[in-house]
Amino acid sequence: MRGEDGVRVLGNHRVLLLVLVLAASTWTVTGSSAPTPGLAVETRSVGLTNPLALQPHDPIHITGNEGFNASNGVQSGSGTVADPYIISNWLFDAAFYPNSNEMIWIENTDRHVVVQNCQVIHFDMIGEHYQAFYVGKYPSEIKTPTIAPPTIDLTSNVTFLNNDIDSRYGYGIQIAEGSSNVLVKGNRITIHPDNVSGRDWIYGINAARNTHAISIEDNLVNAASRQYITIGIHLSDYYVSEQRRASQLVARNNTVIDASGGIHVESSRFTLVRDNIVYQTDRNSLLYGWPRAITVRESALNASLIHNTIRVEVTGIVIGAAVDPWDAFGPITGASNTTIRDNIISNVDTGISIGNVSGTHVVNTTFSSVALQELNLNGERGPPRDLRLTDLSLPLRIRAPSGAVPISWSWADLAQNADYHLVGRGEPTDVDAPFTTNAAGVGSVDIMQSLNQPHRGDYIQRHRANAPFRRNRRPERSRNPLSPDNRRVRLNQHRYRHRVIVRSGGTFTARNGPARLSESEWHSRQGPAVRPLAPSH
Repeated sequence: MRGEDGVRVLGNHRVLLLVLVLAASTWTVTGSSAPTPGLAVETRSVGLTNPLALQPHDPIHITGNEGFNASNGVQSGSGTVADPYIISNWLFDAAFYPNSNEMIWIENTDRHVVVQNCQVIHFDMIGEHYQAFYVGKYPSEIKTPTIAPPTIDLTSNVTFLNNDIDSRYGYGIQIAEGSSNVLVKGNRITIHPDNVSGRDWIYGINAARNTHAISIEDNLVNAASRQYITIGIHLSDYYVSEQRRASQLVARNNTVIDASGGIHVESSRFTLVRDNIVYQTDRNSLLYGWPRAITVRESALNASLIHNTIRVEVTGIVIGAAVDPWDAFGPITGASNTTIRDNIISNVDTGISIGNVSGTHVVNTTFSSVALQELNLNGERGPPRDLRLTDLSLPLRIRAPSGAVPISWSWADLAQNADYHLVGRGEPTDVDAPFTTNAAGVGSVDIMQSLNQPHRGDYIQRHRANAPFRRNRRPERSRNPLSPDNRRVRLNQHRYRHRVIVRSGGTFTARNGPARLSESEWHSRQGPAVRPLAPSH
């Protein structure tokens, strides 16, 4: 079936499972193997480097370059790149300072300063304790225009290194609007709002909108709560204007545990989220579709999500648009041109959910133990546009809404000059999209998925391309589907028989055979030419 523009239409259904078949071969070509579901998750060495050195200190508020002195906890340094001010080895017990909003607040300075080996405890006072460490001015106090990147009346060149923060009510580290060149590295931050002290939307680390050159690296954020919604690392904020987008935000090598939202990216340009580990130890859903590991939305443009490990979440990655009441700016609030590359997603209900955005590119992402579907194209505000899928492991289940969703598929490491079929099973039509690879083994196919039928269940399908030999004369061949022996079979111009297999529960149904057979009975009737399906995750 073809659409009006000549692109293939792959049937009407809600959930489509696709596999890639090399023509004239009895083998299904898949990508790299999935990770072991029970694989231990790495945690990195973070937090205090010398707990025995801690001494009690009052809250610190530095309001300008002249504020770097001994009374404000400065141990050494001159404020240059080579010799930064050092504020270190202080213990802040917030229970003794119930009216202080912050334990360390640095603003209106461009001197280089490092806050290291400091600890904040008992940050629990409702309505008072808002952020343990704070960089920059409160938004209402910024007097000069802020056209990115800011240079006047704001704060820059601050590093938080190997600190420990425990909070039930306030943020861990807050980087205010207009701040730039801030490094948050190797900190241990625990936020755990509960029924004694807590509120929704507490962030472990937050970089506000209109922040620039912010690097958040090698931190451990534990954000477990049974009552409240928490975010591990929050980058920027909902869209306000072009001038107030954030830029050059980086979240790398962090571990986020038990947050409702692990890493959240909003109005920004070219944000990088790389090599992070995000997972749940006790999956607790306080909102529909949550917890979610990584979210990109609210006009976050050209974000890159690379080599992250995600497990035990409701949704692995969400690429979306704005939702009420933050959608006043319309389509601009979609997260356009997001790249999702080399991620590992396991033990989730949905692998990646993509909403009404354009230019999403999913590359070589591995899925394992996915309960519902690897890709959900019925995300925030509707289906995506200009979606590209490259080098994904198959089989793959795709859920989509009413209407047609164009998808460009491509692979870069297939057999050279070979004929392939991208095949799938959906209600009520099977699909078969042929394509041919070039001399470098690169192949692609554009499809228009017309998905407008009621949900009919999750179907797993496998097309088999049988070799054109009688079974009793079939020659011995290499088990490698890309070997020269197997590729030579393609040269025989025959019509190959395709057999559709539908897996439902623990049984298999052969469409042109008995209504229901056990797995062992089914294979015994097929003979050696048919190999069993791999277990579905």
